[in-house]
Amino acid sequence: MKRISLLLLAATILIGGGCASKKYAKRGIKYEQAGLWEQASEAYMRSLTANRDNVDAIIGLKRSGQKVLDEQSMKTIKAYENDDLKQTVYEYIDAEQFQSKAAALGVELYISNMATEYFNDAKPKYVERIYAESQMLLNAEKFQQAEALLSEVKQLQPDYGNVQEMLKVSKCEPLYREAKGFMDAGLYRKAFTNLDKIIREFNTYKDVSELREEALSKAIITIKITDFKQGTGATADLVKSVQFSVVGKLNSLNNPFIKVIDVANTESIVEEQRRSLNTSSDLEVGKLMAAKALLAGEVSALQLSTGKLNKQEKRGYLRQETKVKDPSTGEVKVKVDYKKVTYYVFNQRNDATVSLKFQLTSTESGAVMVSDLVRSSQSDEVSYATFDGPSAQLVPGYWEKMGSSSSKDVISDTPYEVKALQGLLKARRDVIPVATLMANAIDDVAKRTAQKINQYNPEQ
Repeated sequence: MKRISLLLLAATILIGGGCASKKYAKRGIKYEQAGLWEQASEAYMRSLTANRDNVDAIIGLKRSGQKVLDEQSMKTIKAYENDDLKQTVYEYIDAEQFQSKAAALGVELYISNMATEYFNDAKPKYVERIYAESQMLLNAEKFQQAEALLSEVKQLQPDYGNVQEMLKVSKCEPLYREAKGFMDAGLYRKAFTNLDKIIREFNTYKDVSELREEALSKAIITIKITDFKQGTGATADLVKSVQFSVVGKLNSLNNPFIKVIDVANTESIVEEQRRSLNTSSDLEVGKLMAAKALLAGEVSALQLSTGKLNKQEKRGYLRQETKVKDPSTGEVKVKVDYKKVTYYVFNQRNDATVSLKFQLTSTESGAVMVSDLVRSSQSDEVSYATFDGPSAQLVPGYWEKMGSSSSKDVISDTPYEVKALQGLLKARRDVIPVATLMANAIDDVAKRTAQKINQYNPEQ
């Protein structure tokens, strides 16, 4: 069965490709009749892309494509005779690319021998000329213009002269000089960005590696996390969880300018420094630990609620269908009866809200670098129905008394109302636990706190 399906799929693709191929081949013929050789060639190429065996397209591309190459050859020859080396080179390159495109589709086309001879004579002369011009531009420290010409030389003849090294200088030197200026101005992040770009592309250049390390050491913000405080409704475990999560999010930022000091390995050093200083100043301790900033926080649990499972009895109907034969006509009809039943609707809601008031303070100046109040509210609610019977036949409604009819009885057997009730019968019944909501809130608070610190840039 699987093999038959694959064969059918393959046949469908072939049929679709064949139709497209014919369509483009017909379009190519129309373009040819109008003398539009390039458009005709493009149409034939699209036809052959859809079906490589389309003979009309092969013949058409051979005919129109050769016309295109003849015109391209004439443009190359004319450019050479006008002493335009650049146009000679690029007209011929365009012709070669067109020739290769046709060859990839199985059609062989030819460029005139004269055009090839002129190209072979023009290319080295043109490369030599722009190479010499790029040398003068480089000597004049016109790096951007030199880079443009050197890139062209590299594209036309990658191994020509000293093009690789010259291109490296034209790209690196402006970045290097700008980085040095940033360093002098104390803009170490910007300097690092420039120097890192050079290393990523070229690996080495002058003393870039040393300068980058220096820029990073001066730009980096080492953060010491002080123990977060317990705020309203928070437990010691909650505070630890939030603090641990914040540290994790900061460490996963992949920001070279932010580094969290490992509190676990430095706790004994902190105590020692506090005793020697005879002070409880976290700022003083931070300075001695080479921390440039201290992160303090206060955690609050504003809402932790495990909702009660509410149960409500509902009155509805069981829709019953029976086939009845009309004794006079013999026609079979469907008779619908409604039986009064009860079912139950349940609902429950859990909530968790966590907040973190934090402040990042400079140990060098005591200035507040970043401060904010981040709050995350997470909740989940379930609402579902249960019925002890064939639930697919349950219909919503209302009835006054089980054993007798009343003017207040209502059967809501519309598609919309039945669908809503069936949705409740199939709905999810397990509410997300408060502990999970709490974990989600903690993760969200930590993530947003880390993002706010990540956005801090002293150079802006």
